Amino acid sequence: MIPRKLFSPIIRFLQALGCIFLISGCSQKLSLPQAQSGYSLLSDEVKRQIRTVEKSVVGVNAHIDYEVLTFQYDLPAGKVVRDRESPVGYRLSDTGGIVRTLDDKSLSGGGLILTRQHEPSRYLILTSSHLVSPKDTTDTHYVDENGNSTGVVFQRRIIKQVALSVRGSGNWRVKATLLAHDSVDDIALITVATDRNLGPEYRNTVGYDIDLGWGDWVFMFGYPREIKQMTGGWVSNSPYRGTFAVDAVVRFGFSGGPVFALSKRRTELALVGLIKSVPSGALEYIGPDDSLPVGYLLKAEDIGKLTVKRETMVNYGSVYCVNPGSIRNFMQRVRPALEREAIILDPGFY
Repeated sequence: MIPRKLFSPIIRFLQALGCIFLISGCSQKLSLPQAQSGYSLLSDEVKRQIRTVEKSVVGVNAHIDYEVLTFQYDLPAGKVVRDRESPVGYRLSDTGGIVRTLDDKSLSGGGLILTRQHEPSRYLILTSSHLVSPKDTTDTHYVDENGNSTGVVFQRRIIKQVALSVRGSGNWRVKATLLAHDSVDDIALITVATDRNLGPEYRNTVGYDIDLGWGDWVFMFGYPREIKQMTGGWVSNSPYRGTFAVDAVVRFGFSGGPVFALSKRRTELALVGLIKSVPSGALEYIGPDDSLPVGYLLKAEDIGKLTVKRETMVNYGSVYCVNPGSIRNFMQRVRPALEREAIILDPGFY
C-alpha cells in the first residue's frame, strides 16, 4: 500500500510523464515533411469531385440602372396630409414635390452550367431569380420612433435597364439573357451565346431524391467580390417554404451559387440546392450627401446637406438554400420553354 504522503508526488509524476508522451506524439504528427504537404479532412476522391464540379460554376453579374424618385411632402403642423390624387397617397410640396435622379448598382453571384449546345454555341446556366430579375419598383418608407414603417414613401427606385453578364474561367465577361425565372422559389435560367469556353457542363448526379436533414454536410460555391470561393456547413431545418438552412459563413455574392452533397449511392457530389439568401439587418445613420468631400469638417450651414442613410448588414453564420424539390418542380415547369428554344437537357434534370 502506497503511503498517503507519497501519493500526490506519484500522481504529479504520472501526469508529467503523460504530458511528455502527448507532446512527443504531437511532434511526430506535426513533423516538418507532413506539415509541408498539408492536411485535409476530405478524402482524395472527394477533393477530386470538388475540382470537377467547380469547373462548371461561373460568375453571374447584373448591372442595374435606376430612376430614383425622392418625394417631398407638404407638412402643415409637421404632419403629412392624405391626397387621393398624389402618386404616393399624400400631398406633395409645391416647391419640391418629386426630385428625379439617376442611380445604378451592380450585383454578383454564382451559377451552374447545365448544358452547352455547339450549333449554335450556347450555354444554359442555373442561378437565382433575384440576381438576374430584380423587382421593377422598390419603395423606401419613413419609419417612426420605434423603427416601424409609416407607409409614407420616402424614395422610389424604378428599374430602367438590367444588363446581365457571365464571367468565364478567365477574367472575361460575356452578355447573358434571361430565359425563365420564378421569383417565389428564387430560381432562374439564363443563356449565353458565345464560342469562347465558359466551362464544362455539369455531368454529376442531380440529387432530387436526396433527403437533406439535420447533420448532413453540404459544399457551396459563389462569387463574393467577383472571386470564385467555396464554403460548407451543416444542414438544419428552415422556417421558410421550399428551403433548408446551412450553418456557414456566406457573404454577398454567393446568391445563385450551387449547393452539393455527397451522394450515398455513388462517391460523387450531387446538386441539391441553390444559395438563396442570408439573414440581414439595416444600419441607419446620418451622413452628408455626395456634394461634400471626404474629411470635410461640417459647419452649421451644412445641416441641410445631411441625410439619413441605410446600409444592409449581413448576419453571418447561416444561409438559406432552395431545396431539391423546388428545383425539380421549376425545371419541369420550364421544360416546354426550353424545348421551344431547342435546348435539350439530360432527363435527370427533370
